Amino acid sequence: MLIPAEIRRAIDPQKDGEALYLVPGINRVPWMYTERFYEKLAEAIEPAIAPGQEMVAFDHIMFAMARRLEWDKAGRVLIPVETMRRSSIQREVTLIGARDHLELWNRSAWQEWQQELPVRHGDLARMVDMARQVRLRTMQQ
Repeated sequence: MLIPAEIRRAIDPQKDGEALYLVPGINRVPWMYTERFYEKLAEAIEPAIAPGQEMVAFDHIMFAMARRLEWDKAGRVLIPVETMRRSSIQREVTLIGARDHLELWNRSAWQEWQQELPVRHGDLARMVDMARQVRLRTMQQ
């Protein structure tokens, strides 16, 4: 898959690393993080001598199922076959930016999701605003 030039230009190899990490996203599509950001995420998760089953499962998803992707001189990365199978990725894909990561969607699924989003926009905005208000109150205490 070709990583668009505008995305490659935005990634500074000195600051962000020279690769992307591909992990299963919580929305069942592959997510990509820059190398350094993924490493910071990994460091932020405190290891435990006896983690609970949920933590073990999370570690399996975020680390055991993660794949390091390097692009070639043409800006292409190879998406592993098991990732494509697991997430039902087909040949026609769309790469989107979502805050701190990229997401790899089947083009048709992304088009359908885009049609659904405007209908949910008001509810989503209210939920985000409520979470923001709770966080602000917590910070003020």
